[in-house]
Amino acid sequence: MADIKQSIIASVFSRRNATGNFEETYVSHIKIWEDAGPEGRKARYILLSQASNGNGFLHKSKHNNNGSFSVGKTWRLAELRGLQALGPLAFNITLSRTYKWQTESAIDQNNFLSALIRLFRQFSGTSASLRLEGIADPDAETLDRLIAGGSDVVNVNGHLDGETGDEVESAQDTLASVEEMIEGYEWASDDVIGRKIARGAADLIEARLLDELMALEKANIHSFLESDDRVGLVMKFMDDALAELDNLDGLISSYKIHLNAVNDDISHIQSQNRGLQVQTQNQRALMNEIRNLLQTVQVDSDALVTLAQESLEQSQSISKLELAASELYKALQAGRDTDIAATMERLQEYRTHNAQFCRRIHDFLTIMFTAQAKLLLGETNGLTKQKRGSRQTIIQHQDIEEYLGRYCGLMLYVKEMDEAIYGRLCAAYFSASSELHGTQIKALLGAYLGLVKKASEEDGEYSNSTGSSGKAQSGMRRAGTLIRSPMESRNKDKDKSSSSTRMTSDGDLRVSEVFLLVLEQINPLSHQENAFMGDFLQINSLNHDTALTFADYMALDHYFRRQAARSNSLSSATVKLVRGAMDLIFGFLPLEIKGWLEKALEKDPIEIVGVLAILEKFIADADEKGNLFLFNFLGKQYTRLKGVFDRHINDQVKSIEQTKLTFKKRKGVAPFIKQFPNYIQRVESQLIATGADESGLGVRENVDAAYNKIANKIFETLKVIANMGGDEEDKGQLTYHVVIIENMHYFISDTAKMNIGSVGSFANKAKSLYDENLEAYIKILFRRSFGKIIDYFEGMERLLRTLASPSDITTNSTYNKHAFRKIVKEYTIKDLRKHVDAMNKLVQKHFIDASVVNQGNASQDVADEGVGRTVLLGVWRTCEEELVKLTEGWTEKVSQCYGEGVGLEFNAADVEQAFKRYKTEP
Repeated sequence: MADIKQSIIASVFSRRNATGNFEETYVSHIKIWEDAGPEGRKARYILLSQASNGNGFLHKSKHNNNGSFSVGKTWRLAELRGLQALGPLAFNITLSRTYKWQTESAIDQNNFLSALIRLFRQFSGTSASLRLEGIADPDAETLDRLIAGGSDVVNVNGHLDGETGDEVESAQDTLASVEEMIEGYEWASDDVIGRKIARGAADLIEARLLDELMALEKANIHSFLESDDRVGLVMKFMDDALAELDNLDGLISSYKIHLNAVNDDISHIQSQNRGLQVQTQNQRALMNEIRNLLQTVQVDSDALVTLAQESLEQSQSISKLELAASELYKALQAGRDTDIAATMERLQEYRTHNAQFCRRIHDFLTIMFTAQAKLLLGETNGLTKQKRGSRQTIIQHQDIEEYLGRYCGLMLYVKEMDEAIYGRLCAAYFSASSELHGTQIKALLGAYLGLVKKASEEDGEYSNSTGSSGKAQSGMRRAGTLIRSPMESRNKDKDKSSSSTRMTSDGDLRVSEVFLLVLEQINPLSHQENAFMGDFLQINSLNHDTALTFADYMALDHYFRRQAARSNSLSSATVKLVRGAMDLIFGFLPLEIKGWLEKALEKDPIEIVGVLAILEKFIADADEKGNLFLFNFLGKQYTRLKGVFDRHINDQVKSIEQTKLTFKKRKGVAPFIKQFPNYIQRVESQLIATGADESGLGVRENVDAAYNKIANKIFETLKVIANMGGDEEDKGQLTYHVVIIENMHYFISDTAKMNIGSVGSFANKAKSLYDENLEAYIKILFRRSFGKIIDYFEGMERLLRTLASPSDITTNSTYNKHAFRKIVKEYTIKDLRKHVDAMNKLVQKHFIDASVVNQGNASQDVADEGVGRTVLLGVWRTCEEELVKLTEGWTEKVSQCYGEGVGLEFNAADVEQAFKRYKTEP
């Protein structure tokens, strides 16, 4: 409790006033609980205090987490109206309204309420109304002491009043009276008045004595006034003086009103004077502006003569024209917002001079556009002269750009001052520039078409020459060809001039390489033209916020720059014209490039892959440089050629599928199997040359998808062809496996050398087909010669799975020793050699003899025989390995089941010896 009290005093009652005393003094406190609604109850502290002036206060405070107290609400004790004790731990208190508080201790509640009533009675007196219920007043002793203290004061006052009539007391009696009086004042000041300030008894006595002295002086003055008759006269004079003062006050008020009225008149006059001064200054400034305007609107006659007669050819003359045009420009800009009659006639004259000057510029530049273009084209159509060991290139336009660049300032002037002339100038430039570029690029394409290398007969027309007649051979060539131009059917009916064009001399460069050279010429030409045209025709300044004006170009005053910025806008038709400038200038390019590519790809259709890669690179470059025309143009070409490539792949798939209807040969390598690796190599060489893989171009994905599509069709068609051979079931199966083995061997041997990710997937598929069919072929081959013994040991194997011991097999009549000896007699060493010899003849028939017999082309015979021998060696080696493995397995089973004394007539070494004489010369 003591700690709480000290914390309350330190937190709330520690402030001092100017005299150094505490502003409030702690009296008592109590901890209460009040209702907080849904949150339950909350604890608070009610603090009772007395101020330095004697007033009492009630504070409601909260106990903070750091141990301090903070006051939330305060009531003056004078507001207290009633107290009601609801119980030992609850009471109601009525201030401005009634509060119900619960306490924790009955003793604390009783002490707090007693102190509260005591303090209230102390400064309010006993007559103050305070309603108490269930609470007793404080003890009467305190009130008696308060009354006694008041009697002492009265006695002291009476003693002072009767001081003149009494005899002087003795010194000892006087001292006793003073001490008694001091005690009374000490008690009264502390308990009755309740002011806890450091005032001693001497101060109270002094104050009382001063009050008595003042009362005596008042009484003496009153008695003096009553005894003197002149007082009435003095009072009359004073009344008269006051009346005169009232009259003077009225006069002064009247004068003040008049002065205020005069002051208003003076202020009005002053304001009128200031207005006249401002008006005079404005009139002077207006006159100066009018003079300046007239001077600005006026153009020197020499400048007008310069605009009409000065040459447009020389650079020095162009500078003079720009200066003269700036004078006319300023006059016309200044006159845009004025309708002064004095300037209207002059402005109309200047507008006429402006129109004449703009037409003069138009006529001159229109001629110069054509003249400069013809000068650049010369006798070589704008290409460099042909030299030995070098190729022709497009002559760049630096000379034209330098010549026309001198007129940029005048073009700005025309753009702002005569939009119609500006539009016609732009159209004239577009026409001349388009003709110039068209002549150069057409000449370049014609010259570079001769650089394209025509594909050889082997590369351009891969055929299946399997038929005996020429007609059948031709049909097979069409059906088996893997590389075919997707535009061949489109160009079959072209006239003789087209045919003669295709028969022109060929170069030594691939289509993609020549196309790269073409785009390397066109690409910078397009970028350069786009940049120059933007500067010369001020197309880059079409944005109103960043537009360059003639005032900016000539560094005129800010006034003219603002005027120019306000009026610097073109109509939608003119804006549309200049924004489509590149399309107008290079409008011929899409058809020219399309025609050139068709002619170039006629010479080597497969080069379309390299062309796609080149296009994709230049599309990315155009996008990076922001050349929208080139980006769209190349993008359309890429989309078109991508469709051509897709049709090309579909044609290859159809050609492969058609082979199964026209290809009569059931053995040997199919033509599409032979040509597919070459096809891949040619395509990959283009991708490597163009850097498609390093650049991450999308054409790589298209090519991989094409590979997979063709490879899947190859496998599908090959299986169909293989199934078409043989009348008997066993012969048909052998033929099927022979076709698959030979074709897959050829396919694997060529594709295995390619380090291409997409090729690996179908190369693995081919290897799987090869292994699967080779295993099946060997099984059929072995079953023809060793069928009985294979069936015997396979049955033995199945029986062994059901027996507890291998030796138990002798109890079976089918697999006892007698049955085994009977089988062994049929497979002696001599029989082994005979069977191996028969297998060798059959394998040779499958992989060599039939190829030689069925081919009509001598060179093809040699090639196919070489392929057959290579395949035969692999097949024969696998046959030996499989038969050795079978023999070792049979020998092991015989030893397990029959023990010693029984065995095969031959062993693994005999098998190897039988195969050995056919290894080098099958």
